[in-house]
Amino acid sequence: MDILMIQASAYELPTSRRVGVVAHDGATDTRLWPGPGADRELLSQYGNDLQSNLERELDKVPDEELPIGGLMRLHPGRLHCDFLVWIATRPPEDAGRQAQAPDRATIENAVRAVLDFVAERHVIRVAFPALGAGPGALEDAERLAIIARACSQWYEQRFASGKSTGIEEVLICDPRLSVVTSARRMVSQLVKAPPPEPRPAASAPPKPERRAASGGGSSKPRAAATPKKPRLDENELAHARATAKPWDRATRYQPGDWFVHAKFGFGRVHELTPEGFIVVLFEDGETRKLVHAR
Repeated sequence: MDILMIQASAYELPTSRRVGVVAHDGATDTRLWPGPGADRELLSQYGNDLQSNLERELDKVPDEELPIGGLMRLHPGRLHCDFLVWIATRPPEDAGRQAQAPDRATIENAVRAVLDFVAERHVIRVAFPALGAGPGALEDAERLAIIARACSQWYEQRFASGKSTGIEEVLICDPRLSVVTSARRMVSQLVKAPPPEPRPAASAPPKPERRAASGGGSSKPRAAATPKKPRLDENELAHARATAKPWDRATRYQPGDWFVHAKFGFGRVHELTPEGFIVVLFEDGETRKLVHAR
């Protein structure tokens, strides 16, 4: 499982970084804090029906309030994800005053609870903002680092117990470069820098047509054409788009198996290597080595 710390809002991820789940922490009664902060940022990107959706889901809870660490699955609204996870990390506001921000242990438990929840739902990419905002909150960079450590520990425990994580990539997000840079220093061995966004290739000007030399001069032989990349059969690829499951490093694959990778798209296993890797031909025509049966 890759842990990436990126300079971006978890609620405004571009289409190229679309995730399965965005996590957000709030009060146990799911009431949005009306003042500045994470709740207002989420509301501005989600849409005005956020509070009504929260209340509708909360009606299904027997005690009419979530426990600390309790979570709910919500419609994604306008977010670039499949669904939103709301997890309770603090009590409701009291007489117009926002409850104190959660401590380190509560944030860690919230991260693990979200990962447990989404791992059972075939989610391969998850985005976290800096959980734990509110009065008395820890420094923003420290909260990002707490999330990264909790994700790493969760993965190690899951791997040691022989359970499949199902999750391939975790994005830990903050739009401020200074905060992200500081957090990366705290957990430099745990997180990766995201790959650069692909830029559209500039169109080269047309080359002037070369005329054959007159007279008896011999023309130079042309360079051999670059061989075309192998491509997947379009009919098989169309079938795979409807049936292929997400790639899982714990699954043992065989040549001919199909899956969908979060970064590289749909691919077919081409061969197994003696070192225990699979060589996969992807829809972009590139072959890549991946782990399996781990």
